[in-house]
Amino acid sequence: MLLLTTAFVALPLTSRADAPKVFEHLKSLAGDWDADLPGFEKLKSAVQLVSNGKAIEETIGTPKDNELCVYTVGGDRIVMTHYCGMTPDGHQVRLQTAGLDKAPDQLDFGFAESTNLHTEAAPHMRRVLMTISDPDHYFERWTKTENGKETVFNLNFVRRQ
Repeated sequence: MLLLTTAFVALPLTSRADAPKVFEHLKSLAGDWDADLPGFEKLKSAVQLVSNGKAIEETIGTPKDNELCVYTVGGDRIVMTHYCGMTPDGHQVRLQTAGLDKAPDQLDFGFAESTNLHTEAAPHMRRVLMTISDPDHYFERWTKTENGKETVFNLNFVRRQ
């Protein structure tokens, strides 16, 4: 088994900047959501607070095909661990924002490391751009890399009433 990873810098524990404020804002996504993805079934997202509110769990997909993301505060960043279902035995990709020195309008999660990804050519997520538009709408732009080619998926989520 080959473990692919990039250099991963330990997150500072003393300089937290606005990451906790941004994380509190992300908590507002708790609930059930729908999004259309052309060529696929309607996607559902269920967002819930876990670990006494210290983590956010997002399950995205269809009843037959879904994936999980867990968001946490990591120093002055927000860290997302994506449990992907695209490879036969699954893999986990950790993405993180740059250091947050102010509350941004968008969160840009970039690739930090992966586990259980046997080759860089295997399909995996490299970037997620998230925008919370208002209490009933948020947007995610996922960038997948496979065999050196990027594919972008745009997901416009609407809160299920």
